[in-house]
Amino acid sequence: MSSTVIIQGVVTLLRKKYGRGESFGKSRLLQFGSLLTCSINYSRMLGGHKYFFGLARDVLDPSYALPETQLGHFVLLVCGSEGNVLVLPRKLVLQMMSNVSTRRLDVFVEDASYILQTTRHPRLTVTEYLNAYPTGGPPDTDPREEAVGNESPDRAHVKVQWQLIQFGRAEGCSVWVPVNDRNLSYRGQPFARDTLGRLPNFGFDESTRRIVQNIDVLWLAGNVIAKAYEIESTTMIYSGLLRLNDLVLSQPNVQIGLHLVAGQSRRGKVYSQLTRPTFRTLLPICQFVTFEFLDGQAKRLEGFPLDEGARISGLIRGERFETSDSYSFPTSV
Repeated sequence: MSSTVIIQGVVTLLRKKYGRGESFGKSRLLQFGSLLTCSINYSRMLGGHKYFFGLARDVLDPSYALPETQLGHFVLLVCGSEGNVLVLPRKLVLQMMSNVSTRRLDVFVEDASYILQTTRHPRLTVTEYLNAYPTGGPPDTDPREEAVGNESPDRAHVKVQWQLIQFGRAEGCSVWVPVNDRNLSYRGQPFARDTLGRLPNFGFDESTRRIVQNIDVLWLAGNVIAKAYEIESTTMIYSGLLRLNDLVLSQPNVQIGLHLVAGQSRRGKVYSQLTRPTFRTLLPICQFVTFEFLDGQAKRLEGFPLDEGARISGLIRGERFETSDSYSFPTSV
């Protein structure tokens, strides 16, 4: 069967699920009503064990804004037939393709498992995404469980980021957030007032520096990174862990306290991701910190004379997980 016929079969399936599809951009970028945006990529099996995909530039450019849809943005990898489709969140693909000079992505089939591979990143098992077309609300997001108090998930992320900025200052650290985040504010308090305008030169290579400067919050003690925090309120748990893992792999001897911050309701998802083989180097050194714990600490810090130079230590405590002898692939991210 020709690739054109197979791709058309996938498009027909998407129309049945999500409504009329409209093309935009290049390389089979489509929007299906208000529900889903995706790119469709095809490969036949090569050598009896792998598929090769060359992804579109627009898909791999984080600054290229795809149309907003309820279920989000996806990259579909059609592996030989319309009944064999990996439905990958675009954010996952962007993470796996970060710092990769080509647009090449390989999928290997090993013992019925699908393995995603790109240069500069550890291999990732993606079998769980096979024909996993999204349903219901946005993937990995439940506003009822992810919001902090009565705030939206997006605003919850801003709140937690602001809390971590204040905690870092209370512990005597200077604080870095990504350049674009310095424009944010919480309850009228601008991030730019309390964060660094320029990231110090740590002696990292350019690849590592790009990873570091995009981590949600960094605490610096002098010219040394003391702690790094990735906040997951609306995105996949996997995306934050991948950035931290990239940092560890690029600088295996660096001594930085690593933290994944999310709601208590996502503890199971954090555990299922952090204990997967992909993150074996991250597991013993990364702590899970809950939004609820930070809220409690924020109340303790109320009235603390921070602007008068007072300092406190030990504000952040997290949980470390241990892996079992056997591993079960997570059913969600």
